[in-house]
Amino acid sequence: MKPTLRILHLEDDQTDAQLVREMLDAEGISCAVTCVRTREAYEKALENESFDLILTDFSLPRFDGLSALALARQKRPETPMIFISGTMGEEAAVRCLQQGATDYVLKDRLARLPSAVRRAVAETEELALRQKAEAKIREQAALLDKAQDAIMVRDLEDRIIYWNKSAERVYGWSADEVAGQDITRFLYAGESTQHERACQQMHERGEWVGELRQLTKSGKSIVVESRWTLVRDADGLPNAKLIINTDMTERRKLEAHLLRAQRLETIGALAGGIAHDLNNVLAPILIGTQVLGQEPMSDAGRKVLETMRVRALRGAEMIQQILSFARGVGGEPAVLDVKNSVAEVQTLASETFPRSIRIQVNLQQELSSIKGNATQLHQVLLNLCVNARDAMPNGGSLRLAAQNVVLDKAITRWQADPASGPYVMLSVSDTGHGIPPDLLEQIFEPFFTTKELGKGTGLGLSTVLGIVKSHGGFLDVASEIGKGTTFKVYLPAHVPKLASET
Repeated sequence: MKPTLRILHLEDDQTDAQLVREMLDAEGISCAVTCVRTREAYEKALENESFDLILTDFSLPRFDGLSALALARQKRPETPMIFISGTMGEEAAVRCLQQGATDYVLKDRLARLPSAVRRAVAETEELALRQKAEAKIREQAALLDKAQDAIMVRDLEDRIIYWNKSAERVYGWSADEVAGQDITRFLYAGESTQHERACQQMHERGEWVGELRQLTKSGKSIVVESRWTLVRDADGLPNAKLIINTDMTERRKLEAHLLRAQRLETIGALAGGIAHDLNNVLAPILIGTQVLGQEPMSDAGRKVLETMRVRALRGAEMIQQILSFARGVGGEPAVLDVKNSVAEVQTLASETFPRSIRIQVNLQQELSSIKGNATQLHQVLLNLCVNARDAMPNGGSLRLAAQNVVLDKAITRWQADPASGPYVMLSVSDTGHGIPPDLLEQIFEPFFTTKELGKGTGLGLSTVLGIVKSHGGFLDVASEIGKGTTFKVYLPAHVPKLASET
């Protein structure tokens, strides 16, 4: 059973109103007609009731069809309106259609009315369904925009069809910038091997999951976990690609940091054990050289003995460095004046470094103290200064600086946990050859060195990192090829307790 059509009919002529009703009934259109004759009754009906269709005469006493149309558009904009008139000319009919009327029927051609009614109702229903579908699409799009993942839809030629807000955040391009564009030109910068393999597998299996290295608008390289799905039409033919990308860059950095820390811990334990055994081996040799030195022997023999003693001492020094790396800071911590440590290292560097290296020192006047081990802090500064010296074989500037800083959730490449509060920042800068970007990640790894064989153990920076961490601090490094390197050491400032806190 078809639902009854609710019709509001504005008509001052009762005979014409009855004729319209009979025409609809004769055509089998089930309807409930509310007939009104005046503006007041028409306006009241619009306010108090809901209708599927409005029929109105064009010419009414003290009220015209255009005014009736304007009221209907204002109060019931979704309801279609058909004009029924015996006096409407072509110009008036066009004007009514332009202002929102659905159709018009002349009274001398009333036979058109049933088909006009059916068409108006069908168009309205179709419009309502389309608006509902569009509203659902907008709702779904809004939900996709709230997602943290970068979501995009690409056609089979990789042109962007959809690009959500998170994609804008992750990659930097707005939806308008990439709409209709071949995104591979942006994300892969000519290197599309990964993309081609992913496309091939997706077309073979209908989906692909893996990691991709991509570029953002600013040129930053990021790592994404990507999930691709081939979208098919009603006939089962592929017509688009749905791609959901999760930015894994920071997570991968954190994982690498944790792996590096675990590797350092493992190597430290291993190095400590080996150094302990080597120390036991070298101890008798050193004692033996001392005993033999008291015995009479030739000059040649004494020279050989002295060489053995020097080499054994050198081995013992290397073992102590390995032990320092493995154990970190030893002894009870004390409150230290950083200025004293900097002054000692400055004096040593001035006396031993080549004259082609200019040494500059810049210390804040009211520099906070720290709590730690003076010998180990001296070792940190000296190791960094020696590295700076080696980076400037033809001379340059070595700058030591220290200042108070207050950090707010600061992190670095080698410090995953945010650091906040008062710190003392020590920096060692040089104007040397710089560190290549591809080596920067490895410089703190044990036994990693770019120096010639026999000129470095590769433990200097590893020891520095271990000492700084054991003091509750962290490091940062900035380097530019051909311009130099700056190491920054952040150590927690010592804040004396008030008498009321003790």
